Amino acid sequence: MPKFKFKAKNLNNKVIHGVFFAKNEDDLREIISNLDYYLISSKKIPESAQLFGFLEKIKIDELSLFCRQLSIMLDAGVELSKGIEILKSNTKNNKLKTILDVVHYDLMQGMMLSQSLSKYPKTFPTFFRNMIHIGELSGKTSLVLNRLAEYYEKDTKTKRKVKSALAYPIFLLILCVGILSVLSLYVMPIFKDVFESLNAELPPITIIVLNISDFIKNNVFYILTSLILATIIFILLLRNKKIKKRCDYFNISYSIQKHVILASITSRFTNGFSTLLSSSISIVDALTIMSKLLGNSYVEEKLAITISEIKRGQSIAKSLETINIFPNILIEMISVGEQSGQIEEVLNRVCNYYDDQVDYAIKKLTAFIEPIMIILIGIIVIIVLLSIFLPMLDISNSIETGV
Repeated sequence: MPKFKFKAKNLNNKVIHGVFFAKNEDDLREIISNLDYYLISSKKIPESAQLFGFLEKIKIDELSLFCRQLSIMLDAGVELSKGIEILKSNTKNNKLKTILDVVHYDLMQGMMLSQSLSKYPKTFPTFFRNMIHIGELSGKTSLVLNRLAEYYEKDTKTKRKVKSALAYPIFLLILCVGILSVLSLYVMPIFKDVFESLNAELPPITIIVLNISDFIKNNVFYILTSLILATIIFILLLRNKKIKKRCDYFNISYSIQKHVILASITSRFTNGFSTLLSSSISIVDALTIMSKLLGNSYVEEKLAITISEIKRGQSIAKSLETINIFPNILIEMISVGEQSGQIEEVLNRVCNYYDDQVDYAIKKLTAFIEPIMIILIGIIVIIVLLSIFLPMLDISNSIETGV
């Protein structure tokens, strides 16, 4: 269905902007009219503009809050349409407010919540919409919304932990580059002029440092351009499925942060898998959905093997063991859950344990990287200082001896 960008106004002169799906402009005008607004202007968004669909997304925190608040209202006996209306009135996100306007109208017309949300695939993820649909079919919308809120809260927490773990070494690396840049662009040129004016004989270490300094100073533009181009090319290459899969495999197998990434994947898997199973989704469907939510194409491919094994009658634990991704403890726990018929309860219990494992992996990574980066920065500073003070000492000695 075509997408239109619009501007509308109501009788109180309140103006709203947004994006709606509509068959044509007449259909859009009717949708706007049903919301007690009248259309001022509209423009059909071309297909090529879908590349900027990320602009329609809302933060996971807002999505989690939406689930939590709607779940509480449904448990309190508030009708779904009324709950959506209340959330629409209280949200500070204008984009979400506009969407909930349409959702409220759709619900009043007898449409299911999942059907209305499906109009906004960039705003509401497939996983979210599927879970809402399952909740509606099973009559457990409130329970599913509560599960979704828990899932997104834990998932966001895990992602933040991983980002914080990677942010620290990146900060130290930037600091290292910053120190090197200041020394190369500002400090060393001053001493180079001093040495040349005194016709000093320079030791090899000083010559090397000055040559590096000259190279950086004379090629700053080209160096920065090369780094930017390299970053762009790398991002474009990651769109290739084969290259992305190899990068994902490297990240969980050989990279310095592999333990953090594996702990994060395991935590997200146990959290999401338990959420799906508790919502009465079949094991095969739950694993299929989770394979696409873990953010690693290599793991997704391996889980496809697991799904194939389960379809052939293999147990979940044995099937997961064959792909050699998840820890043996988790495999054993899942095996116990299968044998006792309480796999959901087992997964719920191990969720918190693997959340803690993410913290532990991050602490180990930080403890490993911090001294290395500090030593690296120290070595750079010492080399630069030696390159400055050695010729200065030679000059000082020459003056004292009168040579």
